[in-house]
Amino acid sequence: MKTSAIVGSAIWLAATVLAGVAATAADAQSAPAPAMKVGDRWVYNVKSGIGMQTITYQETREVTAISGSAYKVKVTGKTADGADFTHVEDYSGPGALRSGTLCLTEVRRYPTPLQRVAFPIAPSQRSSKWVDVVADPGGTKGQINYSVRTRGWEKVTAPAGAFDAIRVDTLMTLDDSTPFRNATNCNFTYWYSPMVRGTVRERRSAQYMEIGEMHVMTPVLQASYELASFT
Repeated sequence: MKTSAIVGSAIWLAATVLAGVAATAADAQSAPAPAMKVGDRWVYNVKSGIGMQTITYQETREVTAISGSAYKVKVTGKTADGADFTHVEDYSGPGALRSGTLCLTEVRRYPTPLQRVAFPIAPSQRSSKWVDVVADPGGTKGQINYSVRTRGWEKVTAPAGAFDAIRVDTLMTLDDSTPFRNATNCNFTYWYSPMVRGTVRERRSAQYMEIGEMHVMTPVLQASYELASFT
C-alpha cells in the first residue's frame, strides 16, 4: 500500500510538472508576422446588436492587392444598424493600418500608420499611445488613444475548426466627443491564429457617456465574430 501510494504520488507529481512545463512553453510561443497572399479570404459569422435588436450575417475580408509588405483588404458586412457596407483597409505592413475603420464604420487615415499589434505577438505585451487621425470624407484632423495588451495562448473552437490562438485586448478612445457627450470607448478582444493569418474569434463593444450623466453608459456596439472559413 505504501509503495503504491509513493508510486502514485510520483506519477501525479511528474504529470503536474510536465503540465506546468507545457503551459509555460505554450505561453512562451510567439505568433510571427503573416505573409499575406492575394486572394486570402476570411468569412465570419457575426451576431450584432443592442438588447433585443440583434442581427446575424456574414462578414467577408479578402486581400485584394499586395506591394512589398503593404497590402489591401476589402471588407464587406453590415453596420451596427444593419446597413450594408463595403470598404478597403490599407496596411503598410503586417498590422500597420494606413486607412480604414477601427471601431464603428468611420473611415480614418493615419499619417503615421497605426500598429494595431506588434509582430511577433507574444504574451504580456503592452502599449498605449495617442495617434493622429484624419477623418474621411472631409479631412477633419483629430487624435485617438489606442491601448493594446496581449494575454496568453488559448484553444479556440470556431465553425472553421479548432485553433491555437493568442488573445489580444484593445481599448480605444475615439475623437467623436461633442458638447453633449464624451468620446466613444471601444473595447475589443480578439484571438489571433498564425494558422489562418488572422483572427478566429472577436468580441467587440462600444459605448459613450452623456455629459452630466455620471456612470450611465449608452451602448452603440455589441458584436461577436466567429471564423466560418479561411481560403
